[in-house]
Amino acid sequence: MHILHLERYFVKQTHSLQLYCKIKEHSDKKNIFLSNLTIIFNHYTIKITMLKKINPIPTICATIVLAYTFCAVKPLSKEIHFVTKWTVDCNKTSPDSNKIEPSQYIPFRLGQNAGYFTEEGRIAQTFTFPYKIAISPDDYCIYGTSDKSLKLVSKEGNQKKELKMQGFPFFQKDRKFLMLPGGTSFVFLNENFEPKWKFENYVPITALDSTNEKVAAGYADGSILIFDTDGKIEQQYEPGGSKYPVILGLAVSDDDLSTASVSGQKQQRFTLAKKENGITKIFFHEYLESDTTKQVLVKFSSAGDYCYFAHKDCLGIVNCKTLKSKHIPIKGDILSIEETGDKKNIFVLSKNDGIYSVSVIQKHSVYSGKFSFKAENACITVKDNSLFVGRDSSISRVDIEFK
Repeated sequence: MHILHLERYFVKQTHSLQLYCKIKEHSDKKNIFLSNLTIIFNHYTIKITMLKKINPIPTICATIVLAYTFCAVKPLSKEIHFVTKWTVDCNKTSPDSNKIEPSQYIPFRLGQNAGYFTEEGRIAQTFTFPYKIAISPDDYCIYGTSDKSLKLVSKEGNQKKELKMQGFPFFQKDRKFLMLPGGTSFVFLNENFEPKWKFENYVPITALDSTNEKVAAGYADGSILIFDTDGKIEQQYEPGGSKYPVILGLAVSDDDLSTASVSGQKQQRFTLAKKENGITKIFFHEYLESDTTKQVLVKFSSAGDYCYFAHKDCLGIVNCKTLKSKHIPIKGDILSIEETGDKKNIFVLSKNDGIYSVSVIQKHSVYSGKFSFKAENACITVKDNSLFVGRDSSISRVDIEFK
């Protein structure tokens, strides 16, 4: 508000205050005690004559007017603005793509198009694929349901390895898995794209997560198995608490101390668990207001002090230290949760009725705003503190500013 407008506004409030505090003279003046209340604000001095024995209502009204005056001149909080720094066509390789250092590559996938781009907005590699792809910062694998072998290709486009096995590759950062036909067993692959160990089961796998030291698998019977990198089972437990057990979402913290899950039908719930004295104990749980039948995203913050989980039209956030939870309404399916390098912001990609939205969560718990767009396919990724948004055939860098 302009300072001149503030002054005029305060003068109006002063007149109102004087009217409220104007008191009829009583015939018995012995009971009247005069005192002066001086209020100083922006070089204005207001003297109000008050009575000792009066109806308290005028005094209360005067207090309310004063409080409103001070609140009205308090500066408004800054608003969030989304600023597009650049947009590029991800179907076209940049003219100088052969000069781009591979260390700058950032992977993307949009529909049946995938490749690598840079923070400056150059497309290093772009290609289409007929069926499915697993892609990581270093390499990718294009595959189909009937393929008898799988080829690992470097981000520069050179074939690295060939795995003569049938299945569905799953890449998580630099860790690679092969989900075997039937959906009940998987293979952990080493750095050479070769089988390191295999775990076979008879129950369908419904969730999988990993760190550099742990692998966690959730199953349709409600059980969770946690392996070390050599395939040894270190923990086995069931979150339970629901009428029909099933693991819908699963995550392991980067410090390997905690696991989180969304599980069950009919009394669906979120749990946090950790191993103590050789026994896995649930140290936090809460029942969710409504059930979902879909697989959901569960993710720890990089420091492991917060955990995020999707459930019906909502993002749940749990402080793993205070064990307090918060639920932020986000319509539709939550597809991705990305954290900035400085750990100050969380970006959440969601989709509802064909409309994608990117929501901003500050300080792990404060909803700051969102922007939305219509697209057939979309993705988000974060590099350091920059947000990159993929939309059909384009990629944009979007910065957030507070003004």
